[in-house]
Amino acid sequence: MKTFRIFILIIFSNLLISESEIEFSLNSDSIWRGITQNNGKPTVGANVYFSLENGFFSGAWIENCCSENSSYPNREIGYEFGYQKNLNEEIYFSVNYVGTNYPNSKLNNYDEIKTNIAFFNFYISYFIGLNSFPDYYEISYNYDFKNISLYLSYGDFDSYKNDYFSNGSNYAFGINTLQKGFSISLDYYFYNAKASSDLDDDGLVFSISKKTSF
Repeated sequence: MKTFRIFILIIFSNLLISESEIEFSLNSDSIWRGITQNNGKPTVGANVYFSLENGFFSGAWIENCCSENSSYPNREIGYEFGYQKNLNEEIYFSVNYVGTNYPNSKLNNYDEIKTNIAFFNFYISYFIGLNSFPDYYEISYNYDFKNISLYLSYGDFDSYKNDYFSNGSNYAFGINTLQKGFSISLDYYFYNAKASSDLDDDGLVFSISKKTSF
């Protein structure tokens, strides 16, 4: 609760002196670290982001994901706040606190500290799990050509609370383009479970989103 109050305070202070934007999205599925969260069903979401000139930032999001069956939470709400330092146009690093919450299934809530390093279109992210939540790392590369962006990524995650389904690595690649103010992407993901190949999964995800500054 203390962390959430700090986050609210940051949002209200940012409203006065920051650049702000809100984004709405429609996705054919919700993929989290290579694992489908919505069993191939469409999801809608929104996120809001605030940034200061001195590098501090905060944000929040909501999505109707994670409803594989009636025992799963049916929406996800999250928030983050942190600091980013730009060394030049090609290199920067950031560190932020991320809280992910499920209002109707609080046992699934988790918090992480995220560190990110970007250099010449390479990105390395490491999530430090809090309260026994496992760590996660991801490496990705982006290639931009005019209004088209291509990416490749690899990530690895250990099991959480003996849930061996979540224990595995994931690979993904996709294409994103900006058309008439809309961001459109098509991604392929593959999940390689460490416990059993029967848990492997792959698929295509289509997304369209619209971002607006305010």
